[in-house]
Amino acid sequence: MTLAKLINIFIEFLDDKDSSPHTIRNYKSNLIDFTRYLEEEIFNGIAILDNITIEHLQEYMSYRKKRGNSGKTRANVLVCLRSFWNFLVRRGYTNSNLAKQLDSIHIQKKERIWLTADEMKHFLSVIDKPIIYTACATICYTGLRVSELCSLTIDDVNFSRNEIYVICGKGKKDRIIPMNEEIRKILKEYAECHRNKNSENFFSTFGSGKLTHQYLNECIHHYAAKSGLNPKLSAHCLRHSFASALVAQNVPISVLQRLLGHADLKSSSIYLHTAQSQLIESINTLSLK
Repeated sequence: MTLAKLINIFIEFLDDKDSSPHTIRNYKSNLIDFTRYLEEEIFNGIAILDNITIEHLQEYMSYRKKRGNSGKTRANVLVCLRSFWNFLVRRGYTNSNLAKQLDSIHIQKKERIWLTADEMKHFLSVIDKPIIYTACATICYTGLRVSELCSLTIDDVNFSRNEIYVICGKGKKDRIIPMNEEIRKILKEYAECHRNKNSENFFSTFGSGKLTHQYLNECIHHYAAKSGLNPKLSAHCLRHSFASALVAQNVPISVLQRLLGHADLKSSSIYLHTAQSQLIESINTLSLK
């Protein structure tokens, strides 16, 4: 069977099992690129599953590296290929799981960028655009993902119940996030005085009627630099800062898991970092005399 047909079957399978649109889009893009590489660089014609060898997969991974792809990008490609071949084996299209033979790619973990509570206050204080200020404050107070924030509708923010409804967040799971009085006032003022009321989107510009991930992050970079903070600050870093602030207040990790919309505790545990000054302070409290 042709590789192109099998990819279509695999993508339909991902859609049927409610994989996220982001996952489906990335897997489809990587597999189409893999097929193009085989057909143009290896076979000079249609790629057939039975003709593909482990050497072809290794050559493709080397090609992605030569193309300048980072370790993280290539690791994502590897996950995609392994998932695809696992599917092929389970469905009986092949007996050989070629992708399982590929070596894992080591990724150097970088220290996450996050802000302390005081830094979050300082960052918010320099933002002079109401929609950007409100969006950033919302992430700092609720930990919403940027995709969830930009997808909020006016009906998702319930001021009478002090709740934000996240409809089909990551993994297509709904959740309810409570608003404290501070963020409620910020959201209320924005809704009444600054939002484009001709749009159903809660965060709505007067141009397009919506707030995009790209524009929000561009603004965050700008205001981070303006405030003297790391210019690489992003919406995801603000979400990380929210989680870190709760951990510093000894909020149970299970509660953090529910607020962040994580499927398991392992995802939430990455926020259990501690500042070096806190480590020193803790060590200095130890006395065995």
